[in-house]
Amino acid sequence: MNITQKIIITDTNIITDLYNAGILDKFITLDNIYVSDFIIHDEINSSTCDIKIISKMKIIESTPDDFKKMYKIKKETNGLSIYDLLNYILAKKNNGILATGDNKLREYSIKHGIEVIRTLKIIKLMKEKNIISYDEAIKACIKLKRNSNTRIPESDINHLISEFEKDSVQS
Repeated sequence: MNITQKIIITDTNIITDLYNAGILDKFITLDNIYVSDFIIHDEINSSTCDIKIISKMKIIESTPDDFKKMYKIKKETNGLSIYDLLNYILAKKNNGILATGDNKLREYSIKHGIEVIRTLKIIKLMKEKNIISYDEAIKACIKLKRNSNTRIPESDINHLISEFEKDSVQS
């Protein structure tokens, strides 16, 4: 996976988790981070994260053709919302990576050739690309673990913390 490939955030949980981890501001400064117009207009607000950070996000616009494709796919599939499908279409059309925590969207996207990234993988890639240090990565994970609103299993967070601690000693 390449953190320089276009990443389309489709899930407010990704944004909220990265914000609560204290690294959203660094993540969205990358040139390749986008949020769909529907997510930014309909789902993201001051309870998601700091409005100043939200206003810096790059927006990827949906077209009428995207909606036609979305409704066609919606007729053929169950369990995915119109937002899910629209974001899938935007990722496919833009050869992007889908950033989502939604399992149904993840499974559907992978099945149809779209790469998917989640919060912990974003943190790991940010460290690998030296966007954040080991210390910042560990602190971000600890903040996530302490946040009662995250949906990420504590065991997954602990595993990544252990990985960072091991790797930082070897460096």
